[in-house]
Amino acid sequence: MHQNMDLCLIEEQPLELDTDSTEEDRKYYKEWYQCNRKAKNVIRSTMSNTVRGSIVEPDLAMDFLEAIADKYRESHKAEAARLSKRFNELKFSGSGSVREHIMELIEINARLRDMGMGVNDEQVVHVALFSLPSDYSNLRTSYNATESKWDLNKLISICVDEEDRVKKEKETTKAVNLVEKPKWKKHNKLKLKKTTNTKVSGKPADSKAAKPFKFKCYFCKKVGHMKKECSGFKAWMIKKGFNKQEGAKE
Repeated sequence: MHQNMDLCLIEEQPLELDTDSTEEDRKYYKEWYQCNRKAKNVIRSTMSNTVRGSIVEPDLAMDFLEAIADKYRESHKAEAARLSKRFNELKFSGSGSVREHIMELIEINARLRDMGMGVNDEQVVHVALFSLPSDYSNLRTSYNATESKWDLNKLISICVDEEDRVKKEKETTKAVNLVEKPKWKKHNKLKLKKTTNTKVSGKPADSKAAKPFKFKCYFCKKVGHMKKECSGFKAWMIKKGFNKQEGAKE
């Protein structure tokens, strides 16, 4: 008897139990539905909330998987349109190798052929050459000038050799640009220093004359004398009966 969780996926669903069911049938029935329940729990736990909410959960795990597959299954026309667009718009950016780029074009065309929409190898060569950057313009010129046709293997071989040449040429150009250039000494410009007492012209700077400090009486609020010298304050002291004016504090 199967003990794996995939029992419900690889074995047929058992018949409903009745009075004629044997002990072996009952044991298999119980085990199969236990596996089915566990499989559904695993499927449910690996789904995002968005996908889970868009699917009506069936009773069987196999039907559950089919319902999920239907959500992601693309139509034949949509897949063909996507591959065709990819085949015609794919460009070699320089990342990776040119061999991988051409192999990807060949693989896309093979998938299109399975759908009855692929092109022949000569057209693949043409598309691949014109998907290369301007560094490979000499290669395109050579292809257009020759009368012989290139097959896919020859195309890959020639493009790999051209890739090596382009890389070496770029490394040489980079090395030339890195040659150290002579550094000319720059004469420092003299900076005029400003002093706090003189202007740039050398004339002494005008300074404001210090104003004399004037006292303010805290009693009458007038400027020019202190509180102890205020006549109003002295009269007030006599009126209040304070004979000792020295006791007054400023």
